Amino acid sequence: MARRRARRAGSGRRFGAVGLGIAHEALASLRGRSVRTWMTAIGIALGIAATVATVGLSSTSAAAIAERFDATEATEVTVSFSNSMRDAGHAPSLESARRVRGIAGVVEAGVLCASGEDVPASRTAEGYYTRGFPVFGAEPGAMAAYGFDFTAGGPFDSGHVERGDRVAVIDTSAARDLGYGSLEGAPMVYLDGVGHALIGVFEAPEGEAKLTNAIVVPPGPCTGADEDYSPAEVYIRTDLGAADKVAATAPVAVFPEGPGSLSVSKPGDLRSFRKGVENEMQALLLGLAAVSLVIGAVSVSNTALVSVMERRSEIGLRRAVGAARRAVAMQFVWESTLIGLIGGLVGTVLGVNVVALVSLARDWQVVFEPVLFAAGPAVGGAVGVVAGVYPAWRASRIPPAITLRT
Repeated sequence: MARRRARRAGSGRRFGAVGLGIAHEALASLRGRSVRTWMTAIGIALGIAATVATVGLSSTSAAAIAERFDATEATEVTVSFSNSMRDAGHAPSLESARRVRGIAGVVEAGVLCASGEDVPASRTAEGYYTRGFPVFGAEPGAMAAYGFDFTAGGPFDSGHVERGDRVAVIDTSAARDLGYGSLEGAPMVYLDGVGHALIGVFEAPEGEAKLTNAIVVPPGPCTGADEDYSPAEVYIRTDLGAADKVAATAPVAVFPEGPGSLSVSKPGDLRSFRKGVENEMQALLLGLAAVSLVIGAVSVSNTALVSVMERRSEIGLRRAVGAARRAVAMQFVWESTLIGLIGGLVGTVLGVNVVALVSLARDWQVVFEPVLFAAGPAVGGAVGVVAGVYPAWRASRIPPAITLRT
């Protein structure tokens, strides 16, 4: 038993020494062909870089997209009246919006409605140069909830609303269309012949196309259930994470007489959305990365096969002096594996830097799996092993007599 263990130990040591010798031989061979080695490794490096960058960018961009949705749609709640309720004379009151603003988690809220058709607007009472524009009735709280950005003047306030003042604010594109260069001289805008003091010019909030080219007046048409306007709604901006709670309590605050008659829109669950975006992007881009890896593997295999053909005399001489087929094959497998490892290391560094540079340019927070640092070289080595199998087999089949013929 002791002798058997000693023989096994000696055999293991000899096999380890042979393996190290073959690896050293492969490394020396690659160093002797450094230009070809690096050019071949570039193919693997590009494939690994594409894979690492794909995984990193898909995770990072999915997180950025979900964060963007969290900051907008995830904080929006709308409580709307129906057409039948408006026709029956039901509409929110100014007190309704005040009650909503008192709910915990509500940042801003206000009553809003839109004209059913474009309203003719002009700078003069005589109606010279009349154009049609969408007109919105809105509370100051609704404009604040949407995030109106005023380039001139400012919004009307609660005092204007309570007094019933005829005032208006206008989108920048509508102001250019009607020829309002400034608010100097207290200009007026005439809506369907009724004069309103123009007190502010705003830019439509990002993503709110309906407010582009629009004119906004106090919410009288909304609270009065005006049939020329859409059914009123209360637009609410909440703290992040408070939308569900606000959506559950806001209908009672808006219309205590029949909260069940109101429709409530709130953001959906964005976790599935984020996962879907990440999966779709990874599936698409990983397909492209896989093509790059296949091209790199073919390049390594082709280079190793050419090397076998160029070194037939050397291989035949080694076989003639006693080198086993397995040792010859292992050398070529080692060479392709080392090329794959080099390509994997270089590709991982390139991929990580691509993710960092894109994230920096887009102002994204980098989301990166640490396992990719080890996975890149490992995948490169595996590709090298697969690519080197056939050339190694061809090398092991070269007979010793080839040396005598050449």
